[in-house]
Formats: sequence, structure tokens, C-alpha cells
Amino acid sequence: MRPDVRPDSPRRAWLAYALSSGMVAAATVVAVVVDQAIDIPNLSLVFVLPVVIAAVSFGFGPALAAAVVGVVAYNFFLIEPRHTFRVADPSNVWALVLLLTTAAVVSAVAADARRRALQAWEAADQASALQALARALVGETARSGVAAHCAEALSHLFHAPAVVLLHEDGALRPLGTAGGADLSEADIEAAGWSLASGCATRGGAYPVGDAAFDFWPVSTPQRQQAAIGLRISNLEDGRPETPERLVEIVAGHLSVALDREMYARQVLENRVQIASERLKADLLAAVSHDLKTPLSTILFTLQSLRKFEAAHDPETRAELLAAAEVETARLSRMVENLLDMNRIEAGALPVRPAAADPAALVAAAIERARPALMGHRVVNQVKAGKPMMVDEALFESALANLLENAGKYSPEGSQVVIRSGCDGGQGWVEVLDEGPGFPGAPERMIEKFARGQTGDGRPPGTGLGLAIARSFLEAQRGRLEASNRGNRKGARVRLLAPLAEQA
Repeated sequence: MRPDVRPDSPRRAWLAYALSSGMVAAATVVAVVVDQAIDIPNLSLVFVLPVVIAAVSFGFGPALAAAVVGVVAYNFFLIEPRHTFRVADPSNVWALVLLLTTAAVVSAVAADARRRALQAWEAADQASALQALARALVGETARSGVAAHCAEALSHLFHAPAVVLLHEDGALRPLGTAGGADLSEADIEAAGWSLASGCATRGGAYPVGDAAFDFWPVSTPQRQQAAIGLRISNLEDGRPETPERLVEIVAGHLSVALDREMYARQVLENRVQIASERLKADLLAAVSHDLKTPLSTILFTLQSLRKFEAAHDPETRAELLAAAEVETARLSRMVENLLDMNRIEAGALPVRPAAADPAALVAAAIERARPALMGHRVVNQVKAGKPMMVDEALFESALANLLENAGKYSPEGSQVVIRSGCDGGQGWVEVLDEGPGFPGAPERMIEKFARGQTGDGRPPGTGLGLAIARSFLEAQRGRLEASNRGNRKGARVRLLAPLAEQA
């Protein structure tokens, strides 16, 4: 265990002198008992032992006191005439002088060794604290965390309350405190004065006499500002002689960490901005390509009906209106998908889960996706079964998106199969088609604006169907799984959601 490296307080110094005198008293008792039992020369060496112990344990002052008390005790109890301070034999005077000199020299050497050991322990303790601070700051990404780590390191180094204030939004905020630091209005004022002047302040002194903390200003290369505060001017042991060295080291760590955090925040903001611009570009590309066909069809139909109304027979007019209706529904569905994605990303998606029958959900989804499934053989194998705990509207929308994708990407006349089942505590509904399947990793195709085909020959759509379906399921504590059908051509997409508890 490391010794206490703090300066000795008056109370601890008094205790050291008392213990040193007690050790001399114990040595005197031992010497008297031994002298009465056995005739041993150089019995004065017994008094050197408490001097050495006091020097190693308490320092030079208590050791010297032990040497003086030991000489007096040796003279009083062991030199003739005993129990007096007179010395009958002049040679014993030299013995006392030699004992005092030897004890003083030994105490000085031992005390110096103790001082050097304490300095070494203190340096090692400071280095360990600064190393721990550097490690903690490497993985810290929040400004408050940076301030807290620095305050804890300062409190450990100085054994005093510490605080780190950061300048944010035009005000100083104490984001890191340690050691029971409690700032007053005067301390906040002193910290502000230190930052404004660029000079350190001392607690209880000009310019804010009521402040209890010493403050040092910190300014980073990126012009961020902070203040380091330590309550060290009114310590029981006295103010440290040169606290600036350690404070400057911690201030350097603080400065680097704050700027690194600012750079990381700027990088994140740039990434978000780049992602936003990419999203806008993808959205523009999807909308500009896939809105062209329905808009052109609707415009052609209206113009034809208006200009050639008399030339069209009822059957032709019905066909034109049906085509316009189909394209209008497709256009409405595209806009609905875009609005749904906007709600998802804005976190404004209401979820109202309730027990729902899978068969009813599938029937409603097939009806919604009927225009996209025209020309396909829909095989609905879903029977009434265990109800699932879902938001009916969201689940139907997710399943309708899967069915529309199956209709768009599988050839006309192919089969679209819908199945359901249970797996543990979850129910599932899956859609299997006979299209080309996923060209790459299925997870990549679930991302926003991902399309299974490229070029002008691709099916119409915005590439949001699977992404919206997955988001809808995740909002209901469910998930979406996608894969190719293995040896058979086509894709399989499964929606999973929790089963409702049976009454």
C-alpha cells in the first residue's frame, strides 16, 4: 500500500512526536530490564532503534526529538548516579554526546530516505492518475464526460474538491465536479473573470474575495473555453506550493479532448448532411423516373376524352378511364409510401397493437394490392389461427407492400403464394413469388430506394416497399426476413410479430 503523500497537518505532526516519545519510553523500559538482568556493554544502542523507526515513519523532526529524549532517558536511568541528570564519570559524557550525534546523523539519513521515497511514491501516484485520465479521455465522446474525468483526476492529484466549467451558449456551466465540489455565485464570477482576463485567480483574494476556489483559464486551439477550479487555498495542510504544473498537464488533456470531441461532432454532422443529400438525390431519381409513366397516362387519357369525346364509344371511354384509375392508384400509392417513410423517420408513427386474425389481415392486404396482382395466380393458404398482437393498419400496409413487390417483379401468369404459421411466441405470414429473386444480399435490398432491377425496363416504384414494411414491423416489436427460395426461382419474404396472449 502506498503511504500517504499529503503534507503533515499539525494534528498528525503532534501525533508523530507523541509516538516517537512513546517508542523511546518503551526502549528505556527494555534497557533497564536488560541492564538489571545481564551486564551488556553499549546498551545505549537500544535508543538508536526508536530514532531510526521515527525517522523512517515520521521524518526528521520526530526522529531528532526521539534522539534528544533518548539521550536524556539514558542519562537518567542508566548512567551513574542513576535517577539524576548528573554524570559522575566524564567518559560517560562522551558516550552521551556520541549517542546524540549518532542518533542525529541516523535520523537525518533515514528522514532523507523517507523524503525521497515519499517523493517517488507521489510522482508515481501522479503519473498513474494522469495515465488513467489519458486512457479515460481516449474513449470519451461527450463533453460532460470529458469534464467529469478531468475533475476526478484533479481531485485525486490535489486531494481537494475540483470542478471543470465549460463555456457554452454564452454561459459557464459546471459540467464536471469531484471531491464534493459545491460552487457559489462568487465562484462562478471568479471563473468568468479568469476566462475574460486569461489569468489565474486565487480563492479568497482579489478580484472576488468571497470565492473559495482557485481558477485557471483553458483556451483550446479551436477557441473553446473552459475553467479549472480547485479549492486548495483554505486546506488544513496549507496550499500546495506549485499546483500550476499539474493543472497545466490536466488542462492540456482537457484542451485536446474538447477539440477532438468538436471534430468528431463536425464529422458526424457532415456525414448526416451527406446522407441527407444522398437521400434527396435518391428520392429525386426515384420520383422523377417512376412518376413519369402514371402522369403521362393520366394526362393522355384526360386529353383524349376531352378532345375526342364524340369519337369514343362507351367501351373505349371505359377502358381509358380504367387505365387512368389504375395509374392514379399507383401514383397515390407512391405518394403514400413517401409520406409513410417521412413519418417513420420523424418518429411520428402511431402504433396501436391489438389481437388480429392472420386470415383477416391477409384478405385485407390482398384487396389493397389487387391492381398489382392482376395477371397472377394468388394462392392464399392462410386459415384462421392464433391471433397476432399487431396494429392492423400497419401490418396490412406492410403485407400489401410485399404483395405489390411480388406482383411487380414476378412474370405474368406466375404464382404468388401466401402462407402463415407460428414459431415459438411469434406468428408469421410470408409471401413467396416466382420472380427472379434478390440479385444480391437480401438485407441490401431492404434498404430505402433499393431496386431489384436497374435501367428503364425496371418495374415502376420508388424502392421503398420493403423498407417501409420492415419499419412497420419493427414498430410493432416484430421483424422482416427475406431470402431467395433456394433451388426454386423466386423470393420469400416473411413478416413476424408477437402472438396475442390467449384469454
